[in-house]
Amino acid sequence: YCGMMYEAPTQKNPTFEAKGIETVRRDQCTITQRVLRNALTHVFERGIGAAKDYVFRQWALIHSGRLPVSDFVLTGRVRSRYRGGKIGPVQASLAKRLAEVDPGRVVRHKERLPYVIVAMPGQSFRLRDGVLTPLELLEQWDSYSINAEYYTIKHVNAALQRCFGLPPFKISVQAWYNSCPKPRKRIHHWPTSRSAVSSMISSFFGSDTCAICSNRCKSTGSSRVVVCKDCKVDSLTVASTAVDKLKRMQQQATQLAAVCSACNGCLEGVGTFAREETRQSTKRRSRDSTLFASLSQSSRKGGRLCTPIANCICTDCPITYERHRIRESEIEATELCVALELL
Repeated sequence: YCGMMYEAPTQKNPTFEAKGIETVRRDQCTITQRVLRNALTHVFERGIGAAKDYVFRQWALIHSGRLPVSDFVLTGRVRSRYRGGKIGPVQASLAKRLAEVDPGRVVRHKERLPYVIVAMPGQSFRLRDGVLTPLELLEQWDSYSINAEYYTIKHVNAALQRCFGLPPFKISVQAWYNSCPKPRKRIHHWPTSRSAVSSMISSFFGSDTCAICSNRCKSTGSSRVVVCKDCKVDSLTVASTAVDKLKRMQQQATQLAAVCSACNGCLEGVGTFAREETRQSTKRRSRDSTLFASLSQSSRKGGRLCTPIANCICTDCPITYERHRIRESEIEATELCVALELL
């Protein structure tokens, strides 16, 4: 049950209180807890219409890919063995894969293992094939993205249906979701990771959205940053906007690095998170490897990612995900300056 709680006769603003639903369960992700809690609060305070508008905005954010990875982290218990010799749930298959790679990383009985579900090519796929640890997704951000359809239908919509499907509402959340406009997923800006060999073909396509005004425009080959003709007319304003964005991202990265340096005692800076290394090409290469290298360099303007991505790779710390977001924005701003021939 849930409701708005008053603890004293003089209390003016009530507080949300829930028992047993997804807002307080530990096996749910942050996005499900936040959407359900705020949707119920909108129903109590403003009505079902306000809750519908809020849910539509959240669905758009999930499909656009602009939410942090920390909002989609799930945790599940892993057992040492399952009845009948079965593989078990997705977290059990992830624990088995981690133990095969590193024998010292054996998950203990009933230990909670964090994981995320990523999108896989094809219409149908096994869910266990798309499960990664949060650190693996942060490192391989150029090759994988969050499975927005899975999180929306199986977690967010299922939690909303269990509440809004009851009287007096009796609402079909799936009908709401089908009528909701879903924006296009943004392109990830990230150095080439070790899984780039198995990247999907869509990673080699260029962007057709202007980096300044966000309007549709003609793409320029495989470039991930493009500026439309209207913005190129005022070259001085566009150059100033690009440089200011890069400077702002670097300042935020420096501030977050100072927080990490005070915590872990290491020398942190702008270049200590997701560093890039330039791989020198050798003279002896086969024809296929040369062709793939040219495609990779044309689609990803940068060096190969150094692992681990930081001195501290604690995925329980929110600063890790914030530094990841700022680092991606910094790479995008740098690519914009390169496209404008400012660097």
